[in-house]
Amino acid sequence: MVSRMPGDEGRKRGGSGKGASGASGASGASGGAPRGQQRTPPASRSAPRARRGAAGGPPNQRVFVAVVVLLVVVGAGVLGYLANRPKPVAARTLDAAVPASAATGHTLGRSDAPVHIMEFADFECPACANYTVVTEPDVRRRIIDSGYAQVTYYDFPLPQHKNTLVASEAAACAGDQGKFWEMHDRLFQGQTEWNGETTSDPEKVMRGYAQTLGLDVPRWQQCVEQGAHQRDIAANKAEGEQLHVNETPTFVIGNRVLPGAITFDELHAYVDSARGRGPGAPAHTSAAR
Repeated sequence: MVSRMPGDEGRKRGGSGKGASGASGASGASGGAPRGQQRTPPASRSAPRARRGAAGGPPNQRVFVAVVVLLVVVGAGVLGYLANRPKPVAARTLDAAVPASAATGHTLGRSDAPVHIMEFADFECPACANYTVVTEPDVRRRIIDSGYAQVTYYDFPLPQHKNTLVASEAAACAGDQGKFWEMHDRLFQGQTEWNGETTSDPEKVMRGYAQTLGLDVPRWQQCVEQGAHQRDIAANKAEGEQLHVNETPTFVIGNRVLPGAITFDELHAYVDSARGRGPGAPAHTSAAR
């Protein structure tokens, strides 16, 4: 037995009488419309509905979707900003009972300056490079050279930086020839030329710096290759660890420990506070490492 959709039998019967009905069948198809008047075909009446569907739905629905997408994009941007913005870090106060280590660091400024700044930094640390290139020139000119403070740089090499120990050796060996600070500046300025993401042979790049600075390059190279200042670098880091330094750069001004990058105005305020001339140090904001 063959199954048929409902209405098939009626169509068959109507079809069998089509030839006999002739013109009257055509008149029936027109639905009894008066002669000379043409009725709109059903397909034409449904056309606007089809066009609305093709256009993507009613206008209110499209506006709603657009608003939802906009809110998602804006919300993602706000969350990203909140997750990555610098977080305020309170300065710590040193315990005066903690004895100093044997570290000497590298000092710049007058020995009789009323304030001493300790800087713990890693030559391969991007935030340290940013401080050195952007902020430190003003610090040297307006604070160190003016005699308000003296600064001592201490190596604090971090284990994730593959080439930082070579850089510390390169600077210390340049210091043997009286040019620690010149090499210090050049290393930070060219950090992306020799860091661990760029090369596995940083000494080759640093040798070029030594030549440009007018060092006795064979003597400098022998010093670096022998690791002549390995113990000094370790002592500098131990000094930082004793002060609970755990990020770079970190500054110690008077009895305040300031983790993270620091602006000139912040540093100046802490120096004034240590000299007893300022109203008090500002809230410090730690930058990304």
